Amino acid sequence: MKISFSVTRLREHWDETSQCVLQRAAQLKNMLGDSQRYEAKRLELEKWLQRMEARAERMGTVATTADILEAQQKEQKSFHAELHQHKPQFEIFNTLTQKLIAVYPSDDTSRIKKMTEGVNQRYSNLNNGVINRGKQLHAAVHSLQSFDRAMDQFLAFLSESESLCETAEAEIERNPLMFKIEHCLCQATFLSLKGLLPVY
Repeated sequence: MKISFSVTRLREHWDETSQCVLQRAAQLKNMLGDSQRYEAKRLELEKWLQRMEARAERMGTVATTADILEAQQKEQKSFHAELHQHKPQFEIFNTLTQKLIAVYPSDDTSRIKKMTEGVNQRYSNLNNGVINRGKQLHAAVHSLQSFDRAMDQFLAFLSESESLCETAEAEIERNPLMFKIEHCLCQATFLSLKGLLPVY
C-alpha cells in the first residue's frame, strides 16, 4: 500500500512537473517569436535612424542667400514629413517592448528596456534637431526679408535724393545768380550765428 501511494504521488509530481515544463517551453517559444519580432523591428528602426542621422548631418549650416534658403526649407519640410510618417513605426516598436515586459514579468527585460530607450532617444534627438533647424531657417528667412525691406527703403531714399539733386542742378543752370544769393544769405546767417556761439 505504501509503495502504491508513493507511486501515485510520484506520478502526480511527474505530471505537475511535466505540465510546468510544457508550459514553460510554450512560453519560451512564444517569447522567442516576440523577441524575434522585437529584434527585427529594432534593426529596421536603427537602420532608418542611421540613414536619417546621416541625412541630417549633410544638411549643413543655414544659408544666407534666398535661393539656397528656399532649397533648405524644402529639404527641411521633406525631412520633417518623413520623421512624422515614421512615427507609427516607433509606436509599434514601443508596443512590442511593453508586451515583452508585461507578458514576461519574471524574466529579465532590462536589456530590452535599455535598447528601446536608446532607439527612442535617437528619434527624439532627430525630431528636436529638425524643429530647431526649422526655427533657424525661419529666422534666416525673416532676417533676409528685413534686409530686403531695408535695402528697398535705402534705394528709394537714393532715388529720391538723386531726383532732388537733379532738380537742384536744373534750377542752378536756369538761374545761377539765385543760387549765389541764397548761398551768400546762408553764409551770412551761419556767420552771424557763429558769432553768438561761445568760443572754446
